Amino acid sequence: MKRIDISQLLADQTLLEQLYSDLDAGAVAIIPTDTLYGFAVAAHLPDAVARIYAIKNRDARKPLILFLNAIEQLAHNGFDVSSGLLETLQKHWPGALTAILHKPENQHFCAFSFAKLGVRIPAHAQLQQLLVGYQHKLLTTSANRSGEPSDCDPDKLAAEFAGEIDWLIDGGTLKPALPSTVADFTVTPPLILRQGAVRI
Repeated sequence: MKRIDISQLLADQTLLEQLYSDLDAGAVAIIPTDTLYGFAVAAHLPDAVARIYAIKNRDARKPLILFLNAIEQLAHNGFDVSSGLLETLQKHWPGALTAILHKPENQHFCAFSFAKLGVRIPAHAQLQQLLVGYQHKLLTTSANRSGEPSDCDPDKLAAEFAGEIDWLIDGGTLKPALPSTVADFTVTPPLILRQGAVRI
Protein backbone atom coordinates (compact mmCIF):
# COMPACT_ATOMS: atom_id res chain seq x y z
CA MET A 1 0.00 0.00 0.00
CA LYS A 2 1.29 3.45 -0.93
CA ARG A 3 0.29 6.12 1.57
CA ILE A 4 0.77 9.77 0.71
CA ASP A 5 -0.52 13.12 1.89
CA ILE A 6 -2.90 14.59 -0.68
CA SER A 7 -1.06 17.92 -0.77
CA GLN A 8 2.23 16.15 -1.48
CA LEU A 9 0.56 14.02 -4.14
CA LEU A 10 -0.90 16.99 -5.99
CA ALA A 11 2.47 18.77 -5.90
CA ASP A 12 4.32 15.82 -7.44
CA GLN A 13 3.30 15.16 -11.05
CA THR A 14 5.27 11.91 -11.18
CA LEU A 15 3.43 10.51 -8.16
CA LEU A 16 0.13 11.72 -9.50
CA GLU A 17 0.70 10.02 -12.84
CA GLN A 18 1.62 6.84 -10.97
CA LEU A 19 -1.69 6.96 -9.11
CA TYR A 20 -3.62 7.44 -12.34
CA SER A 21 -1.68 4.63 -14.00
CA ASP A 22 -2.34 2.30 -11.07
CA LEU A 23 -6.06 3.16 -11.14
CA ASP A 24 -6.11 2.28 -14.83
CA ALA A 25 -4.49 -1.04 -13.92
CA GLY A 26 -7.27 -1.84 -11.42
CA ALA A 27 -5.98 -0.30 -8.18
CA VAL A 28 -8.24 0.43 -5.22
CA ALA A 29 -7.55 3.73 -3.45
CA ILE A 30 -8.89 5.29 -0.27
CA ILE A 31 -9.51 9.01 -0.76
CA PRO A 32 -10.64 11.84 1.53
CA THR A 33 -13.93 13.58 0.75
CA ASP A 34 -16.00 16.37 2.28
CA THR A 35 -17.93 13.83 4.39
CA LEU A 36 -15.69 10.82 5.06
CA TYR A 37 -13.03 8.61 3.53
CA GLY A 38 -14.08 6.50 0.57
CA PHE A 39 -12.87 3.65 -1.58
CA ALA A 40 -12.36 4.67 -5.21
CA VAL A 41 -11.72 2.71 -8.41
CA ALA A 42 -11.79 3.36 -12.14
CA ALA A 43 -15.39 3.29 -13.35
CA HIS A 44 -14.49 1.46 -16.58
CA LEU A 45 -12.88 -1.58 -14.94
CA PRO A 46 -15.27 -4.35 -13.77
CA ASP A 47 -12.51 -6.21 -11.91
CA ALA A 48 -11.62 -3.10 -9.91
CA VAL A 49 -15.27 -2.52 -9.02
CA ALA A 50 -15.51 -6.16 -7.92
CA ARG A 51 -12.55 -5.61 -5.58
CA ILE A 52 -14.45 -2.89 -3.72
CA TYR A 53 -17.43 -5.17 -3.23
CA ALA A 54 -15.15 -7.91 -1.93
CA ILE A 55 -13.24 -5.62 0.45
CA LYS A 56 -16.42 -4.14 1.88
CA ASN A 57 -18.39 -7.39 1.76
CA ARG A 58 -20.99 -5.21 0.06
CA ASP A 59 -24.30 -6.45 -1.29
CA ALA A 60 -23.93 -6.63 -5.09
CA ARG A 61 -27.37 -5.03 -5.43
CA LYS A 62 -26.07 -1.78 -3.90
CA PRO A 63 -24.49 0.51 -6.51
CA LEU A 64 -21.44 2.73 -6.13
CA ILE A 65 -21.35 6.52 -6.62
CA LEU A 66 -19.71 8.48 -9.44
CA PHE A 67 -17.60 11.49 -8.49
CA LEU A 68 -17.39 14.44 -10.88
CA ASN A 69 -15.38 17.64 -10.46
CA ALA A 70 -17.83 20.11 -12.03
CA ILE A 71 -21.51 20.25 -12.94
CA GLU A 72 -20.58 20.80 -16.60
CA GLN A 73 -19.32 17.21 -16.58
CA LEU A 74 -22.93 15.98 -16.58
CA ALA A 75 -23.52 17.13 -20.16
CA HIS A 76 -19.98 16.21 -21.23
CA ASN A 77 -20.58 12.65 -20.11
CA GLY A 78 -23.99 12.22 -21.67
CA PHE A 79 -26.35 12.79 -18.76
CA ASP A 80 -29.72 14.07 -19.93
CA VAL A 81 -30.81 16.61 -17.33
CA SER A 82 -33.37 19.38 -17.51
CA SER A 83 -32.56 23.01 -16.82
CA GLY A 84 -34.72 22.80 -13.69
CA LEU A 85 -32.73 19.88 -12.36
CA LEU A 86 -29.47 21.66 -13.14
CA GLU A 87 -30.66 24.64 -11.11
CA THR A 88 -31.44 22.37 -8.16
CA LEU A 89 -28.08 20.63 -8.34
CA GLN A 90 -26.23 23.94 -8.63
CA LYS A 91 -27.72 24.97 -5.28
CA HIS A 92 -26.13 21.99 -3.54
CA TRP A 93 -23.01 21.16 -5.56
CA PRO A 94 -20.23 20.98 -4.66
CA GLY A 95 -21.62 19.38 -1.55
CA ALA A 96 -23.13 16.40 0.21
CA LEU A 97 -25.89 15.58 -2.27
CA THR A 98 -25.86 12.36 -4.27
CA ALA A 99 -28.21 12.70 -7.24
CA ILE A 100 -29.59 9.49 -8.74
CA LEU A 101 -29.81 9.95 -12.51
CA HIS A 102 -30.37 7.75 -15.54
CA LYS A 103 -27.03 6.28 -16.55
CA PRO A 104 -25.92 7.44 -20.01
CA GLU A 105 -24.25 5.20 -22.55
CA ASN A 106 -20.62 6.03 -21.87
CA GLN A 107 -17.52 3.85 -21.94
CA HIS A 108 -16.27 5.69 -18.84
CA PHE A 109 -19.01 3.91 -16.85
CA CYS A 110 -18.97 0.49 -18.51
CA ALA A 111 -18.16 -1.29 -15.23
CA PHE A 112 -21.36 0.09 -13.70
CA SER A 113 -24.15 -2.44 -14.23
CA PHE A 114 -27.18 -0.48 -13.00
CA ALA A 115 -29.65 1.61 -15.03
CA LYS A 116 -29.44 4.49 -12.55
CA LEU A 117 -26.23 6.10 -11.37
CA GLY A 118 -25.65 8.17 -8.26
CA VAL A 119 -23.53 11.25 -8.97
CA ARG A 120 -21.86 13.68 -6.59
CA ILE A 121 -19.49 16.63 -6.74
CA PRO A 122 -17.69 16.63 -3.38
CA ALA A 123 -16.91 19.96 -1.72
CA HIS A 124 -13.24 19.09 -1.29
CA ALA A 125 -10.99 21.31 -3.38
CA GLN A 126 -7.97 18.97 -3.37
CA LEU A 127 -10.09 15.97 -4.34
CA GLN A 128 -11.63 18.00 -7.16
CA GLN A 129 -8.11 18.80 -8.38
CA LEU A 130 -7.28 15.09 -8.37
CA LEU A 131 -10.45 14.32 -10.32
CA VAL A 132 -9.67 16.97 -12.95
CA GLY A 133 -6.38 15.31 -13.84
CA TYR A 134 -7.73 11.79 -14.25
CA GLN A 135 -8.77 10.93 -17.80
CA HIS A 136 -11.32 8.36 -16.64
CA LYS A 137 -13.91 8.53 -13.84
CA LEU A 138 -14.02 7.21 -10.28
CA LEU A 139 -16.70 5.09 -8.67
CA THR A 140 -16.71 5.44 -4.90
CA THR A 141 -18.25 4.21 -1.68
CA SER A 142 -17.50 4.75 2.00
CA ALA A 143 -14.26 3.17 3.24
CA ASN A 144 -15.61 0.65 5.72
CA ARG A 145 -16.89 -2.89 5.97
CA SER A 146 -20.60 -3.05 5.18
CA GLY A 147 -22.66 -2.49 8.31
CA GLU A 148 -19.78 -0.91 10.21
CA PRO A 149 -19.24 2.82 10.79
CA SER A 150 -16.93 4.79 8.53
CA ASP A 151 -13.70 6.08 10.05
CA CYS A 152 -12.36 9.63 9.75
CA ASP A 153 -8.87 8.65 10.92
CA PRO A 154 -6.47 7.62 8.14
CA ASP A 155 -4.24 5.77 10.62
CA LYS A 156 -7.08 3.43 11.51
CA LEU A 157 -7.96 2.93 7.85
CA ALA A 158 -4.33 2.14 7.06
CA ALA A 159 -4.23 -0.44 9.84
CA GLU A 160 -7.42 -2.15 8.72
CA PHE A 161 -7.06 -2.12 4.95
CA ALA A 162 -3.28 -2.05 4.34
CA GLY A 163 -3.25 -5.55 2.85
CA GLU A 164 -6.29 -4.98 0.65
CA ILE A 165 -5.87 -1.59 -1.01
CA ASP A 166 -3.16 -0.07 -3.20
CA TRP A 167 -3.21 3.63 -2.27
CA LEU A 168 -4.25 5.62 0.78
CA ILE A 169 -4.52 9.32 -0.03
CA ASP A 170 -4.12 10.96 3.37
CA GLY A 171 -6.23 14.06 3.94
CA GLY A 172 -5.69 14.07 7.70
CA THR A 173 -8.30 13.26 10.29
CA LEU A 174 -11.61 14.44 8.90
CA LYS A 175 -14.20 16.24 11.00
CA PRO A 176 -17.20 14.01 11.73
CA ALA A 177 -19.95 14.79 9.23
CA LEU A 178 -23.30 13.48 8.13
CA PRO A 179 -23.24 11.36 4.97
CA SER A 180 -24.54 12.77 1.71
CA THR A 181 -28.25 13.02 1.11
CA VAL A 182 -29.27 10.55 -1.60
CA ALA A 183 -32.15 11.69 -3.83
CA ASP A 184 -33.60 9.92 -6.86
CA PHE A 185 -34.16 12.57 -9.53
CA THR A 186 -35.44 10.06 -12.10
CA VAL A 187 -38.89 10.45 -10.53
CA THR A 188 -41.04 13.52 -9.86
CA PRO A 189 -40.98 14.77 -7.18
CA PRO A 190 -37.49 13.56 -6.26
CA LEU A 191 -37.50 10.64 -3.83
CA ILE A 192 -35.24 10.97 -0.78
CA LEU A 193 -33.56 7.60 -0.32
CA ARG A 194 -31.29 8.75 2.51
CA GLN A 195 -31.58 11.97 4.44
CA GLY A 196 -28.09 13.26 5.11
CA ALA A 197 -26.36 16.61 5.34
CA VAL A 198 -28.37 18.37 2.60
CA ARG A 199 -32.10 19.10 2.53
CA ILE A 200 -33.73 19.62 -0.85
